Amino acid sequence: MSPALRPGWRDLPPPLRDRITHLLGARVIAAKHPEESGILPGAQFHVQTTKGDTFVKVLGTEKPEPLNFLRQEIALSPLLPDAAPHPELMWSIDEVLPTLGTWVVVGYSMRPNVRPIDLSWPEEDVESLIRVIRSIGEIEAPDDPMFLPEEKVFPTNSWEILADTRPAGLVNHSPWLAHRLDGLAEIASHAPDAIAGKSLQHGALRVQNVMLPAAPDEKPLVSDWIRGSVAAPYLDLISMLVHVRTSDGPPPEATLRRYGLPPGTEADAVTCWIAALAGYYLKSSMDPPPPEMPELRSYQHRLARTAVSWLQTRLGF
Repeated sequence: MSPALRPGWRDLPPPLRDRITHLLGARVIAAKHPEESGILPGAQFHVQTTKGDTFVKVLGTEKPEPLNFLRQEIALSPLLPDAAPHPELMWSIDEVLPTLGTWVVVGYSMRPNVRPIDLSWPEEDVESLIRVIRSIGEIEAPDDPMFLPEEKVFPTNSWEILADTRPAGLVNHSPWLAHRLDGLAEIASHAPDAIAGKSLQHGALRVQNVMLPAAPDEKPLVSDWIRGSVAAPYLDLISMLVHVRTSDGPPPEATLRRYGLPPGTEADAVTCWIAALAGYYLKSSMDPPPPEMPELRSYQHRLARTAVSWLQTRLGF
């Protein structure tokens, strides 16, 4: 998120800040933004108090979609299996404050002895990341309507739309695409069957919301569970490898050769999912940028370039 859109702790409306401090139940010593402030507009803080540390998300807007995403995260949190690496929800606020509009705030306990991924990508961090992501796919998704089948919610028809509309923005992407849109649409059309499964998946993973153990025998932490999905166990892994490469990490195909895929994963299913991701990122990158997240489209453009390049490697032409 752009720093201009991230209010500091002292920039929060005093009545809201006082309310949060009351819920923290202790005097605030310091509050700072994490290095990367998440996928939703608003602000996030590591808050140090006299009783310990808390991770706080604050969102104030009259736009319903961002508010509903955070509300969904709050509702989903207590439903996540204990085995899933997620933060513990402590409290939340969701109300209209006099003269201040609608605010949704959530506080999570901060797990000690976790650290961000080293973006110089030492092998130990790559290995740890793969282990964390694969562990999520080993968990059976809860039988709850909040956990939706991924094949019913992820738009797998992006290449079909691009083939029909041929938007001018395609010239800003790989020339390899020029005469292959219909073929890519055909590959992605099989994605709904390829991605169906019974495993828990995060569905919105990025490099920045995975915290690795900083000491032996500690557990990792994965944040921003704005939605959980039911799908094949390899989806989060493949999606994360696109983000890793976009963050100057190792080539995804080399990482798969080294660490492998979940047992029973079919190579063609992986190619279908990469095609679906590439089409989604490509189409989305050409949409108007949302005012509250102006940098989103440029990031999706970079993700699209990564996914298309990987798709070329998989297809071999």
